[in-house]
Formats: sequence, structure tokens, C-alpha cells
Amino acid sequence: MATDKTRTDSAAMACAMTRPAQPAACAHPARSRAAAPVMLLVIALCSLLASPLARAADRADTAANLCTLDLDTPRRPRDFTAAAAAIAPAVVTIVVVRERSGETSAERAYSSGFVIDADGYIVGAAHAVRSAGQTWVVLADGRTFRARVAGLDRRSDVSLLKIETRGLPVVQAAPRPVCTGEWVASLGTPFGFDYSVNAGIVSAFPRYLPGSNGVGMIQTDVAMNPGSSGGPLFNARGHVVGMSSMVYSDTGMFLGVSFAVPVARVLQVVGELKQRGHVRTATIGAHLQGVSAGLATAFGLDRPRGGIVVDVLGDGPAARAGVRSGDIVLAINGVAAGSWADIEEGIAASAVGAELSLTIWRDRSERTIALRTAALPPDMPLQSSQPHTPLPRLGLSLDTARRAAMQAGLYVESVAGPALVAGVEPGDRIVAVNGIAVDDAAAFDAALSRVGNVPVVALLVARADALVYLPVTRSEP
Repeated sequence: MATDKTRTDSAAMACAMTRPAQPAACAHPARSRAAAPVMLLVIALCSLLASPLARAADRADTAANLCTLDLDTPRRPRDFTAAAAAIAPAVVTIVVVRERSGETSAERAYSSGFVIDADGYIVGAAHAVRSAGQTWVVLADGRTFRARVAGLDRRSDVSLLKIETRGLPVVQAAPRPVCTGEWVASLGTPFGFDYSVNAGIVSAFPRYLPGSNGVGMIQTDVAMNPGSSGGPLFNARGHVVGMSSMVYSDTGMFLGVSFAVPVARVLQVVGELKQRGHVRTATIGAHLQGVSAGLATAFGLDRPRGGIVVDVLGDGPAARAGVRSGDIVLAINGVAAGSWADIEEGIAASAVGAELSLTIWRDRSERTIALRTAALPPDMPLQSSQPHTPLPRLGLSLDTARRAAMQAGLYVESVAGPALVAGVEPGDRIVAVNGIAVDDAAAFDAALSRVGNVPVVALLVARADALVYLPVTRSEP
């Protein structure tokens, strides 16, 4: 999901030298200290899924997903060459800058995204941008834009970014849900390696995870690693079927199971984020799980169906209406629920404030309880994107080497803003500015003045015995 450093700086420089058009995404591996708690939450959530209890809860739903592909859809595509080429122009790299507590330098983290609207709206993973100090987007053509987080929804892990440009290529959403066994591929920036394609099959759909609010995820065996999240999952026709979100792992690395948010859910969330900046989600204030054959027997139910209430929260709608832990919800507004997922979907699909009539199984008999749904607290970015203000010296703090062991030259002491996004690191030696050699801060300033107010400045950087030019976006295009 989120990001961690896994390669050396010398390897990163070699990577940057192979992709001069887009060094910001390739110049350094994805990293983020904020990623650790996010990954732990995902691991905990997915570990619950792996338990027999949770498997029993959604076994019927995944097994029942028997669908037929169109006759002209390849059963096993020869490759994804054409599909990847069609979708790549709309795929972006998202670069997040966060301040390090007690340190002068900031840190950057990479994730993936895709253009959903030609007027500059981009979909990404909510966990990747929620705590961002600054968010930048690198387009397929190499242009870099400062982005505004227009809204996010952690429950679906969908965020919506806005950049100030028009006429962007957009992805095409698939007209139908995926089928279990269908071939799919992803495109993203794992470990900072941008535009990486990985392929596999849909292992299960829908796969309901605890806390998913009735949204069935797409489970695949498509490789997904730090930096992949937010990228598109697409079919053999190049149509987007989902957004890469998380993996099942106790290490944070890919172990053969990954999950994507279905594109229908992505579009629904994007519509609400565009409209109001947050998603209004209905809740009854209770947690439910599936009813297995054993639980049905224990509670005197004729067969496994509905959803059993695990706990009732505070003084929410369920608590006020008298719902108890151990109640089994069999129907909503008279519509029978075949599974726990049907209950979750029914609640999530309800309007906030809607009156629901729940058919409850309690004490081996049915009863009806009426309640009104409430709204879950809206998700908002932890820190609003800061206004764009140009930083002196491109965000670099510079000093001339003073130790005998260091080669003479101009070194980076700390880095922030556009230079950090471009891939400059503390300890780098600045050799030239737009081809003008520099060896001290005065020469650097003179070179910047000489090149004038150009939007992008090329810095020749030395790191670990390697040289590479990094384009630094001085101002937004």
C-alpha cells in the first residue's frame, strides 16, 4: 500500500538516469514513515478476513458470483500490450511531501493515480494523501503540478485530487463488473518504478472485508507493492475495473493476495467528493458479521442467512431502537437478506436519515424494529494543502564542503518543496544549473538568475559516484 525505502540511493540514481523524462518518480524509491501505521491497520483488517469466522461470512457471496464474459472478450489475452498502451497516458505518479518532526528536511512518498476527468481531476488512494503537507502530480508527459486534495473517503480508500490544467487524457471505465477468473492487469509506481505493468486473475469477487460498509472488493493475485496503491486495475480491453488499494500481508510486501476497489464504487465516491468534498454514508450504529451454519444452529435459525449484530455503538440509531448484540438482521424494509453483505449493502445504499424497518431474529422468533439511519462522520484531509509559495533556491539549503574527506563543491544540507519532489536528497552535490557549472552558493544564485524565470530548472546532481540531471519545477505550469 503506502511506501517504504527499499533501494539504495545509488540504485535510485541509476534508475533516474534510465528515465530522464520523468525522474521525479524514478529518482528515489517510494518512502513514507506515515505508511507504517496504515499498513498495520490493513494487515490487521486482512488478518481478520483470514479467520474461519470471516471466511464463512462471505463464502456464499464469492461462490455465487458466476458470470459470463462477452463472447468477444479474450478468455486469456495473449498479453496486455495494447491495453497498457491505451491506458498509460491517463496514469499519473502522485508525490506527497511530509514534514519530519524535529528535522530540517521533509520526506516524500510515491503512490499512483489516474485521470478521471479531463479538467484535471485525478483518482488516488486516500491513505496515501490523507496526511500530506503538499501533494504533487507527475503526468505521463513529465509535467509536474501542485495538487489540491478535493476530498477523500477512507472507508473506500478513494481520494480525489485537482490540478489546474485541462484537456487531459482520461481512462475508460468498464461497463460491467469483473468476473472471478477474469484476466486483469495493473499499472502504477511500485517502489518508485513508474509505469510498471503487472498481470494476474480475479481471485474472488465480491470479497467483503470487515469495515468495507457493504462494498465488495476485487481480490486478485496481481502483484502490488509500496507505491502501487491508487493505480488502475484494468481488463484486456483497457477498461478500468478498479483502483488498487491494499495487500494481504504480515510484512507489507506482496504475498499473492491484493485488493482493488470496484470502479463503480470509485465513480460513486468521486461524484460525491466533487459535489460536497466528502461522502455521506448511512449507518445504523452497529457492527455485523455473517451467519455461518454453526451460528445459525446456535441461534435456532433454520439456515445461514442475514447478518448477526456483534456490537451496538454508543447511543446511535440501533442502540436507541433497542437492537442488541446477538440479534440477527434477516431483512430490511421487507427485503430478505441472503447474507451479511446484503445487510451491509442495504444500509450503505440508504439515504442518511432514512427510516428502515429491520426484521430481527431474537430468542428464536422474528420481530420488527424501526429506526432512522445516521451519518458516519465525514473524512477530511488531516492537513489542507498549503498555498503555493515559491521557496528560495528551489527549496534547497546549500553549503560548500569543508571536510577533507569530501570532494570540493556545493552540497545539499536540507531539501523541501519542488527540489524534493524532483528527487534531490540531502548530501547531493550540485554540479551545474541548466549546464552552468556551480561550486558555491553565490555561483548557484548567479546561475539561477542567469537562466531567468523559466518554469523548470535542470540541476546536474552527483550522488554515489553517479551524475544525473533532475528537472525541478520552479513554478506550476
